[in-house]
Amino acid sequence: MAKLTRYLIVFILFIMMTVGIVYAADVNVPLADFQTAANYPYINELLLESSRYTQTDDVSPQVLNDYHTKYNLSYTPLELDTLGFELMFDTSDLEVYFEKDSFSIMIKNKATGYFWSSRPEFQGISGIREDNTANRNLMNSGLWVDYVNANNVKTSTLTTASLYTLAEVKYANDGSITIDNPDHLRPYMLETGSYLTRKVSVSIENQTASSFLTHVDIKEIDVAFDVEISLNQGSLEVYIPSDSIVEDGEVYRLLGIQIFPYLGAAREANVPGYIIIPDGVGALVRMNQRHNTYFQARFYGADYGYQSSTLPQLSIPIYGMVHEPGVNGYYVNILEGAESSTLLANFWGDNTKYNRITSRFNVRQIFKNIINKAGDGNDTIALEKTTADYRVQYNFLNGDKASYVGIAKEYRDFLIDEGVLTSQEKVVDQQIPIQLSYIMSDQEPSFIGTSKVKMTTIDQVKNAYDYFKSNGISNQQLTLMGWSRDGFVSRAPYRTSIAGKNNYEDFAKYVTDDGNTIYLDNEYVISSELSSQVLYNRDVAKNLSKLKMVFNRRSLNGQILDLYLLYPDRSYKMAKDDVGFFDDLGVSGLSMSALGILLFSYYDGSNYERSSSIAYYQDIANLYDSLTLSTPNVYLYQYIDGYLDLPITNSQYDYYTDLVPLIPIILKGSISYYTPYLNFNALAEDRYLTMVDFGVNPSYILTYEPTYEMRYTQASAYYTTTLSDYEGRILDTYHFVNDALKYVTNAYIVNREVIETGLVLVTYSNGISIYINYNYETLTHLGNIVSARSYKVVE
Repeated sequence: MAKLTRYLIVFILFIMMTVGIVYAADVNVPLADFQTAANYPYINELLLESSRYTQTDDVSPQVLNDYHTKYNLSYTPLELDTLGFELMFDTSDLEVYFEKDSFSIMIKNKATGYFWSSRPEFQGISGIREDNTANRNLMNSGLWVDYVNANNVKTSTLTTASLYTLAEVKYANDGSITIDNPDHLRPYMLETGSYLTRKVSVSIENQTASSFLTHVDIKEIDVAFDVEISLNQGSLEVYIPSDSIVEDGEVYRLLGIQIFPYLGAAREANVPGYIIIPDGVGALVRMNQRHNTYFQARFYGADYGYQSSTLPQLSIPIYGMVHEPGVNGYYVNILEGAESSTLLANFWGDNTKYNRITSRFNVRQIFKNIINKAGDGNDTIALEKTTADYRVQYNFLNGDKASYVGIAKEYRDFLIDEGVLTSQEKVVDQQIPIQLSYIMSDQEPSFIGTSKVKMTTIDQVKNAYDYFKSNGISNQQLTLMGWSRDGFVSRAPYRTSIAGKNNYEDFAKYVTDDGNTIYLDNEYVISSELSSQVLYNRDVAKNLSKLKMVFNRRSLNGQILDLYLLYPDRSYKMAKDDVGFFDDLGVSGLSMSALGILLFSYYDGSNYERSSSIAYYQDIANLYDSLTLSTPNVYLYQYIDGYLDLPITNSQYDYYTDLVPLIPIILKGSISYYTPYLNFNALAEDRYLTMVDFGVNPSYILTYEPTYEMRYTQASAYYTTTLSDYEGRILDTYHFVNDALKYVTNAYIVNREVIETGLVLVTYSNGISIYINYNYETLTHLGNIVSARSYKVVE
């Protein structure tokens, strides 16, 4: 009952915060103090302790002591030898041990003496019998395969098995550890001769001081492949070349491979720490409570070529786990094959006593082969396996690096070293940028065809530009939408036909001479039946069931529209054909909403994987001197000058415990990134504080004419855009955020700490620190007084 009451209170507060948008229309500095919420500190505390915010890393002394004395893994060389482990690498940082039959690994971080095991440790503690052989065989092997009978392909018949499973291993005991049997090696001891090498064998070949090759021969299902394990600049790398995968039989087909699925698995709530999931802006799942669920999502989003869907948007191919923040952790960076990989996590509950996270390399996938217009069909698989290689890098961290901040910084440094990120934040007069989109026009239905609805002229955009500039906003990034005679929403790719072309050219020069940027909105990945540029038979892509990728969308006014996904090669051709027009116009470049976030496999005479789409999309991005993309995946970072629609949240699953700024920590100092349009901000001042916290720049979408003028157009989805309604709010919001972030332009985030619930301290590489106080009361830290619902810059 108490738990239900807490949920109801949080729900009521959320409604109050949503209604608060009414008050946000008159934002002043300092922002308005909501007296109503201030009367309910308990409610506010519950909200700040929810997964909408980052929590403190505080751990009770008893839990910490138990972890240090009972659940801190340690093995002697003799014990490792008893379990069959062989020392493969020994450097100044790591000792790496490997046991080939089970494909298990042990990594010792020499800086802390901490062991990372690919087996879930502390099995059978407190005398608990864990003698289910099938489960033990999965847990105690570091290599799993997913496969299916090729003659009976169904999702329900997919089999997941480990090497121990396929070798039919049996155990010498029930796996329990008690006072009478304190030997922590008991759960792993096998019956002599129970590993059937006629069914599975693993051999080690080509061993050097920094690498070795394993040949995995799974005779039981007639599948074999190579796995190379190496040390590269202090990181452990695992590599599976796709051309090494051999399927000799006619019965079974390989679907996926998982390497070290239990690496670092933490038993129940015994390990203080968390799992890091790159969902949206970033999410943590703390391991101090029972979640009883699992997570599964494709990197880079849903693959519509397989008719699959997924809510989480994993735009970067990393994940990790921390055992005691600031002490030990690791993160995984998928260097090759992320587009063919799935992120998996399990959280302890009824079906498992462990928290774990891993990735699965999808060799091929099950999909539905549609045979008629009713959508009937059977599950099937592609005959061809993936051509993608799989290369994964494991990075073992300690000290300050063993945290979500440290992991994001490590990945940022990796991208910088690879030349993906460079220092190119948009800075003018030492101010942060604001992104302002203007809807010029759209089309509405008329008696015959459609008629054009003019919403903004070039002169009106220029007047707005000058107005904001005269009021202290000199750093403006402009995007013009609906510039083509075709209109705006769902009509891209647009014809390069523009009324008043000379006016556009003059205005583009006016803006760029100021050191600012101006983009035209266009799109080449997704289109609709409304586009005059797209031919259905020629341009609309087919999925692997050989059906056109067409999706229905219902607008706010009830209109139903067919949306199309286009063949990537056709997308590239149309984009290339248009480049000359945009160059002649003198604009900075293009702004696209779907190029960076949509990625799919397709059929065009044969099956094409998502890696083929990536290559075409990178070629499109490379056509422009400057480009802004909405929520782009990492494979396009090197081409962009602005990151639009940065997610300020994640999928908000009920087992997520924290919202963390992984993407901002990675991008800050390299690429300017912007909020989704603040016209539709339902979180009132809380959003502005988060913008300061995460270093996010503001963004609005505007029209000179009242929004209701476009109520019969597809652009009616943008239901509040009138410039005169937003001029004051834009100035207040911008100066509120700029007065903090102007001190840290082109600086990196070096630390972010939750001092106490609702009080965050962000430190930058130029020595500036910013306190953000989400509370409704003034707080003090190290002599710095931070007003309620405000921030403080410390130089």
